[in-house]
Amino acid sequence: MKSVFEGRATRRGVLAAIGSIGAVGIGGAMISSPAHAKELTIRFNHTDGRGGDGFHFAEKLKALAAERSGGRINVQNFHSGQLGAEKDMYDSMQIGSIEMGRSGSLIISVAAPQYGALELPYVFRSQQHLRNVLAGPIGQAMHQEFLTKKGVRVLGIVNRGARHLTTKTRHVKTLADLGGLKLRVPEIPVYIAAWRALGASPTPMAFPEVFTALQQGTIDGQENPLATIHGNSFHDVQKYLVLTAHVRGNGWMVASERFWQSLPDADRKLLQQTVDDSAAFADEQIAKQETDLRKALQDKGMQVIEPDTKAFADVVLKEVPPKFADKWKPGLLDQILRTAG
Repeated sequence: MKSVFEGRATRRGVLAAIGSIGAVGIGGAMISSPAHAKELTIRFNHTDGRGGDGFHFAEKLKALAAERSGGRINVQNFHSGQLGAEKDMYDSMQIGSIEMGRSGSLIISVAAPQYGALELPYVFRSQQHLRNVLAGPIGQAMHQEFLTKKGVRVLGIVNRGARHLTTKTRHVKTLADLGGLKLRVPEIPVYIAAWRALGASPTPMAFPEVFTALQQGTIDGQENPLATIHGNSFHDVQKYLVLTAHVRGNGWMVASERFWQSLPDADRKLLQQTVDDSAAFADEQIAKQETDLRKALQDKGMQVIEPDTKAFADVVLKEVPPKFADKWKPGLLDQILRTAG
């Protein structure tokens, strides 16, 4: 018999199953002397499946935290949005019912929409360009907004592979091939605007609903990094892998500020170092996986297409920014484009 934590468990079922945990994570952390502290349970929520980068990061975090605390700190890896989609997770973190997790860029729309230029497809020239922006004054100021508006503290950043398009029946090579494509996108305004500019018909949808929607034909395609595509078995319901590389992204490893402030300094230091080391490990794994994942998806029957990405980028960078001129922080887009990387 499968446990409630396996497969595509519902949020309600998982929350009910862990109800007995209650505030163990917070209560255990109130002990001031780590040497005599009670056990600490940390619920780590993310939307990746078992093969995704979020899952691997959480497993590494779990192993290192247990090792370095002598088994006292237990990280529970809730994958596939078992404790809720990302927007739900931010609310849960505010009240301390989820201690840690991984967030995608949806948090910008929710907590710091004035930084929406960071979500613009094709705005980053490389992954290093992205990291330089996030490590500099732009990223620091935005992370403070996450903390102030949603009580979500950024502990680390992990690279994600570039986002690519997948479709069930559409061989997408040129702009004309995108016309009317019913495409799932995250609930991120600039993503929606970009795909509309490219001619597609974007459909905002929470990630845990995507597989079923693809299976039932409610949507024709979706877009995500290779690790997410493979980890969530989208190859079972999609035929074409279109290497659009339209977004170069990252995952924020975050903690509930309410939870974080409840910890003694020694536990904060231990967890921060553990996050740093787990992030370095995840970055290495993701870099190694990109080539292997492409081959694995081909082996599972997906046909790989290399489209005219320059034409896609030209349309997005020309048509989308003017639609957000009154919403983005003045000068932000130019500052991003001028950053080295």
